[in-house]
Amino acid sequence: MFGMEAHTMFFVKALAFLLLLMTLGELTTRCYCWAATGFLLWAVMTSVGLSSDDSVAAIAALLFVRAVPMLYKRALTVAATYPLAMILPIAKHILPKYTITEENFYDCDGCSAEVAQKRRVALKELSDKWKTKYPKCHDFSQELKKMISDLRFTSSRCFPAFNEVVQKYLDPSMALDRTEGVDVVDLDGNSSMDVSGSYGVNVCGYETYKEFIEQGWKTAKKAGLFLGSLDKVVLDNISMLQKISGQPEVSFHMSGTEAVMCAVRVARFNTKRKMCVTFGGAYHGWWDGMQPVVGNDRIPADVLCLKDMSPLSLKVIELRASEIAAVLINPLQCFHLNQSPPSDPILSSNNRNVGTTPGYKEWLHKLRKVCTECNIPLIFDEVYTGFRLEPRGAQGAYDVKADIVVYGKTLGGGLPIGICCGPKDLMQRGDKLKAARINYVIGTFAGHPFVMATMNAFLKWLQTPETIKSYDTMHENIDRFISKANSTFKEKSYPIQLTSWFSVWSILYSDPGRYHWMFQYYLKDAGVNLSWVGTGRLLFSLEWQHKDYDRLLERLLVACEAMKNGGWWDPPVANIKQKLGVEVATAVAKNVLSMLSGSS
Repeated sequence: MFGMEAHTMFFVKALAFLLLLMTLGELTTRCYCWAATGFLLWAVMTSVGLSSDDSVAAIAALLFVRAVPMLYKRALTVAATYPLAMILPIAKHILPKYTITEENFYDCDGCSAEVAQKRRVALKELSDKWKTKYPKCHDFSQELKKMISDLRFTSSRCFPAFNEVVQKYLDPSMALDRTEGVDVVDLDGNSSMDVSGSYGVNVCGYETYKEFIEQGWKTAKKAGLFLGSLDKVVLDNISMLQKISGQPEVSFHMSGTEAVMCAVRVARFNTKRKMCVTFGGAYHGWWDGMQPVVGNDRIPADVLCLKDMSPLSLKVIELRASEIAAVLINPLQCFHLNQSPPSDPILSSNNRNVGTTPGYKEWLHKLRKVCTECNIPLIFDEVYTGFRLEPRGAQGAYDVKADIVVYGKTLGGGLPIGICCGPKDLMQRGDKLKAARINYVIGTFAGHPFVMATMNAFLKWLQTPETIKSYDTMHENIDRFISKANSTFKEKSYPIQLTSWFSVWSILYSDPGRYHWMFQYYLKDAGVNLSWVGTGRLLFSLEWQHKDYDRLLERLLVACEAMKNGGWWDPPVANIKQKLGVEVATAVAKNVLSMLSGSS
């Protein structure tokens, strides 16, 4: 019509070139290769006499043959993927924040007016009590919240819809003055038994860490701040770490997250593959490159989050071995399989389901076998479990040898540390054949003299027969405590039950209820110090003795009685799941209407 038919190929080429420029860096190299291959095949076929239609049909047939196995792998991957990893990218834009007003706060489970009034009075009494019990802690917390976003975030310790009302009355923040054995003492002079475990660091006991720090300073003070040159203490540490990890090389860092970053980077660099595999709910530090679910606004495209202990997951690893740089395991998942770490902020009712998972050791051995057969490095993230389960961590507890092991937390002897241990071929920082291909993994404070010295004190302490025996004693004490506590709770008809995995433990709630998260506040009042996850994950240390466990049980019972008397454990009248469904649906509808009215 416009006389341009003769120039069709020019326009096709121009369009292809423009599309290339517009999508450069947005699409993978594979997409461009497929497009280029298809175009070349079409050009060759048409040049030997085939019509355009026949050429396209032939290319389509070839593409179908190639697509079948790829689509099979993709379908299997979807089936094996941890559901939240697929849902979250959509859900985070839809699920709204909503608040239960104080008017509805006390009876949102459909209780009677009498029970609601009992709860109202109980919350007010607790609030008034805390004003005189924790005045300095409260003032200190309020001032810090103005400057530290972390503290504002971790102050939200109950199911989100209740936060606004609870924070109006209660501030659970603790301002530390000192530690005394298993107790922590706040600025107001209140002594509490610590079961927070300092986010997993406190394995040995606070008094023991004080000794490590004092010993370390005696060793390190002559070196001061000098960095960049290592000394004999570092060599001694490496020698001990080689025996613990079973690996010949060590890389020093300043946190567990940094050590995980190192492990993933060296695995990707030395295997020349990009994809990493993690398992549902596992936490590998705050780096957004290894957080494929909640807590990360940027969902990484090069991480496969698969279902833990699933045969399908093993099959996916086998089928996609050529893409996978490493498989990461956090052995702590044995305690809450295919779930995020348990915490009170997600406690909507009695929906907590944690405890030792049967068959986890056998699963790790199967995974080890698949990784070996597929030549995929297996990384153990032992930042939390290293030295908490036993002196060799999960490798020793489950008799599985990883290819790379990552440590942190307690290994620093009370100071910040991250360690990555692995074989020489996986720890290389440079390419033997390509000069410009370098993997830069280093940090200013790596190998700091003071940290190396406190680590040295810890590692030497770890090897003593007394320390090794103390792990067995601790596990026996914990088993005795859990058994005694559970029988007591049952006898007194309290709706809680304790469960443990080595020195990690949690509180389960046997009956439905919307206010179980309130228990953490009564525990604090009874003299039990928890972290911001509340009753979700609690920790013991090797320092705890029989008398300490008995003292803790007494305080748990005091908190139970206060919960009962406050009406928080009165059975719900309404169906909690239905109530939650209505609340969320209403909030979603309000958000949608708000967006529509705003856009108009």
